[in-house]
Amino acid sequence: MPAYKTEADFAKLNFPQAPSITVPPPGPQAQALLARQAKVDSNALAYPHMIPLAPAEGLGATVKDADGNYYIDLSGGIGVLNLGHSHPDVVAAIKAQADQFVHGLDFPAEARVRLSEKLVQIAPGNMRGRSRVFLCGPTGSDAVEAGVKLAKMHSVKPGVISFEGGWHGVSGTGLAATGKRGVRQNCLPVMPEVYIVPYAYCYRCRFGLTYPSCGLQCAKFLEHVVRDPDSLATNPGCILIEPIQGEGGIVVPPEGYLQEVRRICDQYGLILIMDEIQTGFGRSGAMFASELWGVTPDIMLVSKTMGGGLPLAAVVIQEQFDTWGPGAHVGTFRGNLLSCASGLAAVQTIERDGLVDRSRKLGQAALERLRVIGQDSRFIGEVRGRGLFIGMEFVKDKQSKEPAPDILQEVVARCFQKGCMVWKSGRWNNVGRMMPALVITEALLMQSIDIFARELKALEQGYKG
Repeated sequence: MPAYKTEADFAKLNFPQAPSITVPPPGPQAQALLARQAKVDSNALAYPHMIPLAPAEGLGATVKDADGNYYIDLSGGIGVLNLGHSHPDVVAAIKAQADQFVHGLDFPAEARVRLSEKLVQIAPGNMRGRSRVFLCGPTGSDAVEAGVKLAKMHSVKPGVISFEGGWHGVSGTGLAATGKRGVRQNCLPVMPEVYIVPYAYCYRCRFGLTYPSCGLQCAKFLEHVVRDPDSLATNPGCILIEPIQGEGGIVVPPEGYLQEVRRICDQYGLILIMDEIQTGFGRSGAMFASELWGVTPDIMLVSKTMGGGLPLAAVVIQEQFDTWGPGAHVGTFRGNLLSCASGLAAVQTIERDGLVDRSRKLGQAALERLRVIGQDSRFIGEVRGRGLFIGMEFVKDKQSKEPAPDILQEVVARCFQKGCMVWKSGRWNNVGRMMPALVITEALLMQSIDIFARELKALEQGYKG
């Protein structure tokens, strides 16, 4: 397949019509599909309640709905679509693999072995060339379960430390480690021996301090929890952390924080598990976000973009921690070969086309524009991010910092009507999230920011609250 390098090349990977609204959404075809879905799908549906989209086709960072409207998609499949919708290299790989072999358990099929070799080759820091790969079940939650299980088996310690605002899935260990009350409150009791501590969320510091004069009090508190024999964290064996929190609101830790977490793990004999499920494969402007701070995990969890759009997950393990034996953790769909072929094509394309650097450059340009918009807005308290992983925190006013999820939802709805899909995240669902495919053109990215800025300003001018 040819490399994509220029803006003209990347334009071919997106619908030229986007954004274009010819029928006010949801149009009649979308309404019909939404109604049919409501009759048969569970009440657990989430995304159609945010925006009434009925997708028909996707290409790159653009989507066509059932009524022929075209949108700029800033959701990136919540981390799945770093290459966007239906990238031709990924589609070709899936078709070729489907003609050969589909389901191979963990036997050494070519696609599986090549993918594992690639993951070892691109792993961060001193993991590179010195790791083992465990292809687990096909979701990020599976990777969390497997990674924490391995850490417990290796350390022979039951305790897990995770963080407020963190997201690690909604099953078993992942649910217990997810620092969001709303997803846990009706599922109690959760798995025991998981202890949640404050993350380095400087905009809303749990200690009421300001960086850098705070001296990284959040890291000092973590160390206190680990070393104090009377803390509630009984015999912790590992720390599970996102290098940048995604669902928590694109929370970027300050310089020095992750380095301190690494030091604490080394000093007290804890295994550092880095959840790169949403941040991996170029999303943050580095292949893996931990590299932004020069921190190497002991165990790294990957999924989402790793599958190129298909379900796939893995645990990447420093060799000295790969101490479990054959059959210690299994799953019927581990390393599905269609997903392995798709994932290998995705990672190779990210490397070939320089998409990590593209994410960094486009992200910096977007951040600069959004920060100017945020300074002029009464509702945006902070704009933050790395690469094409950007959050805008909405507040009622900048002094009180009271979260404003209702205002953000109105902006999201307005942008959707104009052909731009902005997503939500954050502890209070008050952080607008922009994480488009890395193949988005600069023109489309800036056009999406124009739409966002116009709709935000229109809302502010008419706001009566």
